[in-house]
Amino acid sequence: MNDSTAIVSVKAVPDYDPERIEVALRACLEPLGGMGVFVRPGQRVLVKPNLIGAFPVKRAATTHPAVVRAVIRLAQQAGGRVKVGDSPGMGTLDRAVQVAGLAPVLAETGAELADCSVPHEFEAPENVVGRRLALTNALLETDVIISLPKLKTHAQMMFTGALKNQFGLIPGALKSQWHFRLQQSEWLASLILDVNRVARPALAIMDGVIGMECMGPTGGKPRFIGVLLAGRDFAAVDTVACQLIGLDPMRVPLLAAARQQGFGQTVLDSIQLAGDDWRAIRVPDFEKVEQLVEVLRLLPLPKSALRWIRRQWTARPRIIGGKCSHCGICEKGCPVSGAAIHPMLAPEQQVDDERCITCYCCHEFCPQQAIELSQPWLARRLTAFADRTARLLGRIVR
Repeated sequence: MNDSTAIVSVKAVPDYDPERIEVALRACLEPLGGMGVFVRPGQRVLVKPNLIGAFPVKRAATTHPAVVRAVIRLAQQAGGRVKVGDSPGMGTLDRAVQVAGLAPVLAETGAELADCSVPHEFEAPENVVGRRLALTNALLETDVIISLPKLKTHAQMMFTGALKNQFGLIPGALKSQWHFRLQQSEWLASLILDVNRVARPALAIMDGVIGMECMGPTGGKPRFIGVLLAGRDFAAVDTVACQLIGLDPMRVPLLAAARQQGFGQTVLDSIQLAGDDWRAIRVPDFEKVEQLVEVLRLLPLPKSALRWIRRQWTARPRIIGGKCSHCGICEKGCPVSGAAIHPMLAPEQQVDDERCITCYCCHEFCPQQAIELSQPWLARRLTAFADRTARLLGRIVR
């Protein structure tokens, strides 16, 4: 990617009225040249929404059906042969489509559902982490990918948007294997960039009409933002989205990795903004995921000491007894061999903190929002101090 692609279009939208969304989307795509720039007659188009699991529309965890509908219609009008696909981390795509309200959209538009559950190994020697990367074989039958991320916080990665949405191209349980292998967020960020390098999505259209704040990507709270964002530079789209919610992009591991690797544009002043004024839309009191800034790397301590300190301020999953339905989804989705979470045991035995890798898959997949992320005592006391220290050290080492 280069700076010439770093155009992000911003369109304010008051609600999810289907016709209003379609009109707004056309306007949002105009500065980019319209849908016809991305979709040519006869091309096979994969529309990739965020379908993290079987979550109802009111939870704001998945891309809204009105946005998916509008994108399908515009791609079809441009002559594309459209399929809709994703690979949820838990459960089936059919179930996620039903619960997320997409079944009527597929019936109305005639778009097919793409099976994204079968892996195919792609060779990618230019990748940083995944030089042999198993992604959905649906990519072999796709000419154009249009990514439809949801603007949300993310308990592990702080923010999930355009770049992170391609993680769903990794089939099912293979995501958990990567979570286990890459236990540090910076390595997981590099993997996600690798997925984007292989998949080469053409266009991101972000659903930020109602996003998710607090402890996303599934356990947070719906929050009205009232915006659609579009662009071909996915890092630039995410950077603008972060500015809308008052989040420093460099606190997001994925955007920090993108800047380090030169993957897209992450400097707001270097992004060409089109459409509505983003400053009139921003939500300054948006409740973000509060994590300590990683200042540990600057401390001259042994790795064993740094690991101990990190564990003392890393949030841990805890089951909320009154909400848990004992469905077992958290245990089945845990990537640790011999799960680190067991909802049927006594409360003090439900989470094995020594074996938990803090990937927060259990928090993401719980359909009852019955898993909270509890900060240890030290983290609660030192969060503000660490933020101030990081800023001070940042000035010193620059």
